Amino acid sequence: MIHHLMLLTTKPEVIPSKLEEIMVEIRIRLLKIPEVNNLRVGKRVDTTNNPHTFFFSFDVENLDKLAYVHENAVYIQFERQILGPFVTATKTLDYEMEPCKDVRYS
Repeated sequence: MIHHLMLLTTKPEVIPSKLEEIMVEIRIRLLKIPEVNNLRVGKRVDTTNNPHTFFFSFDVENLDKLAYVHENAVYIQFERQILGPFVTATKTLDYEMEPCKDVRYS
């Protein structure tokens, strides 16, 4: 099981109400992809030590499924329409969730 985490920083002009809309859109769009499980979306609490405005994360069965998600038309459209216009920086982290599993075979 792979846990995919994306930390995002919004453009300065993104006001709090727009951030809320973006977070709702992330939920709506990514949940249309069957491979996406345990979707989480949240906004930062600590603005002094955290440069990332918000995050989303989800689980997929393996790295092949993660690649499928990123190649899915819904995800590509999501990146273009939601992330592209409002996000300046991203940091992506992927983790293997199963103990003792060799990550080369995830």
